[in-house]
Amino acid sequence: MNPITELQHEHEAVRTALAILSVMADTAKTSGRLDIDAVDDLLEFLRIFVDRCHHGKEEKLLFPALEEVGIGRDGGPIGVMLAEHRLGRQAIAGMGTALMAYWEGDSEAAGLFAAHATAYHELLDRHIDKENNVLFVLAERHLSAGLLAALAEEFAALEREEIGVGRHEAFHHRLDELAARYLVDHLAHRAGGGLGHGRPCQCAG
Repeated sequence: MNPITELQHEHEAVRTALAILSVMADTAKTSGRLDIDAVDDLLEFLRIFVDRCHHGKEEKLLFPALEEVGIGRDGGPIGVMLAEHRLGRQAIAGMGTALMAYWEGDSEAAGLFAAHATAYHELLDRHIDKENNVLFVLAERHLSAGLLAALAEEFAALEREEIGVGRHEAFHHRLDELAARYLVDHLAHRAGGGLGHGRPCQCAG
């Protein structure tokens, strides 16, 4: 697959995750409650799939390739994307801290989670638009067919190294489960209760 197309497809999965996160944030704001297990799974998706894998492909491979053909970092689109990646990591860390505090019984933690989640959603939504409509257009215009083919192979190798064989599909399967629950059935679920009580994951991200 063309590596730029691959990144665009991954953006679609990220937007699904953002929609789920928005429902979780709304629930946290209105009810003061978090489904610990589901939120923990979504945060793992954001830490590992979105940041370590997707952003890793951009930071370690795509951005350097663009710099080699004259697309500047400082003061240019690459610098903006890198700064927004850092802000995203901070928001994910904030959500993780709030989730742990909620698990430990902090009554203010759900509201704090919602604030970080809303900030992350707004940031990543704009970020994806910038990449799709500006950065990826530059990539398609300036990277040769040979460079794109090499990037595709490097993307596959990075994914194997960062998340392991088969983990990509597992992440998408779990995301589909969360989407079915929160984007279709979340109102019925909220009415019926059923919050998870597992300890939040402390995955490195």
